[in-house]
Amino acid sequence: MRSISDIIDLQRYPIDRLDSPEAADLIAICQEALDDTALCRFPGFIKPNALEMIVREVSSLEDAAYPYEASRCAYLERDDTLPDDHPRNLGHSCKYRQVLSHQISNSSELRTVYSWPALTEFFRRILNVDRLYQSVCPHMSLTMHFAREGDGNGWHYDGNDFVVSLLLQASEQGGEFEYAPNVRSKTDECYEAVSDVINDPDQFAERPTLEPGTLTLFKGDLSLHRVRPIGSTARPRIIAVFSYDEQPGHVFPQGYIDEVRGIAASHDPG
Repeated sequence: MRSISDIIDLQRYPIDRLDSPEAADLIAICQEALDDTALCRFPGFIKPNALEMIVREVSSLEDAAYPYEASRCAYLERDDTLPDDHPRNLGHSCKYRQVLSHQISNSSELRTVYSWPALTEFFRRILNVDRLYQSVCPHMSLTMHFAREGDGNGWHYDGNDFVVSLLLQASEQGGEFEYAPNVRSKTDECYEAVSDVINDPDQFAERPTLEPGTLTLFKGDLSLHRVRPIGSTARPRIIAVFSYDEQPGHVFPQGYIDEVRGIAASHDPG
């Protein structure tokens, strides 16, 4: 297993020197980006050689991935007092295959990145919370999504405070992350603006550049977002998701895990 310095570009991102002036500057830039756009990007976070190794390592897991397919609304709950064509109740296609944490080797370089304590502390400082812990859930702490032609992740808001993801491989066509930063507020759902995004994303949504090897920290509770449908492609889009919580010992509810694994009726995976 290679050292963390062989995997992460620590010259560009001095996470191993969190008390240095360079790290303080980086954290301040990240905080400003989250405030302004709800998205903080770290392009080239994974070194090219390490990225190639990780992709080879995880690609063998695709056949064992759990399929997920559902039509869901963008919100955590429908509002049956509103019509079906209201932005709150519109269904959006969601389809991909998901690898769960227990399927990923403890010796994998991907897990080495997720398990690095300094990375957790880096996010804690950016988010300015008192405590932050890696999830200990044996199934959902570290996951990956594989998406091929026709797959995607329809418009939705996240139910959690933030999401950390690492793009490992892009498809040749489609699969772009698309979002409307802070399109709603905690006091106003701004349904007209939401409808504009859904009906005309070319005008009302943003598609930030995300190259393989890019780590992202995203606050998606107020920012409508999706992964655009994958087009004709020879390779899948592969993205890893790192889970954290402000409380120690975090695990996902068993019902949620069962639904992800297809044991129960599907729901919004967040």
